[in-house]
Amino acid sequence: MEEFTQFSDITTADERNLFFAVIDQSSGTSRKLAIKDIYNSINSIELAEPVPDSIRSQFNIAKNLAVYSWFSYSFHQVSEMKAFATVENALKCVLGKHKKGFCGLLIKAVRLGLIKDNGFTHIAKPNGPESIEYSEKLPEIMSKLRNNLAHGGTTLHPGSVKNLLICSEVINQLYENELNK
Repeated sequence: MEEFTQFSDITTADERNLFFAVIDQSSGTSRKLAIKDIYNSINSIELAEPVPDSIRSQFNIAKNLAVYSWFSYSFHQVSEMKAFATVENALKCVLGKHKKGFCGLLIKAVRLGLIKDNGFTHIAKPNGPESIEYSEKLPEIMSKLRNNLAHGGTTLHPGSVKNLLICSEVINQLYENELNK
């Protein structure tokens, strides 16, 4: 059960973060995860220049929440929810509303060529610049993740940094690809 943080512990790491380690790939040595590691990972996630300030501002809230997950582990999921809501807002700004909501907007963006596999850094080798193999699966996966959070899901995991990256890449593609130029 999540507990209300005692005032004296506000700036103390949530103990669940202390179970994680950082491994130096070159030496194989490891050390405990630190707040600086989380901050550096999140700081490297950026929105592209064409993304409007209204979207950028909301995405920064999600980034800040992810940093503060160091102190309150459950903020990972709050951060993810804010990031998904920001993706939905960006989709609506670019494409307008859709009767099938978040999932329908993502499907439309993929079909219009706004979201492609080569716009995601975690895909090692997309099947060419127009590949949408991963992107076609994204609407179902992302909307299920978002809906689980929006409808009271209680699963806790430290995935907010990875999901922030994926959300940033969706937003960047929406504003960088041809339909908007």
